[in-house]
Amino acid sequence: MSFPDFPALLLEHGFTPETAFDSTSLGFQHEIYNALIHHSPVFREQSRIREQLNVPGEMIRCDLFTYAGDLETAVPFFYRQWFEELRYENPVREVLILDRARHSAQIRALTISRCNAMTFRFNIQ
Repeated sequence: MSFPDFPALLLEHGFTPETAFDSTSLGFQHEIYNALIHHSPVFREQSRIREQLNVPGEMIRCDLFTYAGDLETAVPFFYRQWFEELRYENPVREVLILDRARHSAQIRALTISRCNAMTFRFNIQ
């Protein structure tokens, strides 16, 4: 599967490698934990969120572990939480790409607002 070039899209919208994404990343990490992991009926507390700001295509990486390996529940739950709680209210650009295998799924996301941007990789197992 061919993924869009997230770093190029960031540059296209005025975000450079020197842009300080620290506070944006920290905010998203808290939101991801609260929306997807904390008291989640789908994802285990052992799920991990990692900041990797030196990787422009996936500045936040999340390994989400399901309770039962049930992708039929996990993927729709992820999307519901993304659109209800995680995404920017009025994104200038947003790209979500699902790559699904038999026992896992990967969702790559880019979200850009007028003043902020972030890229993600969510690995669901």
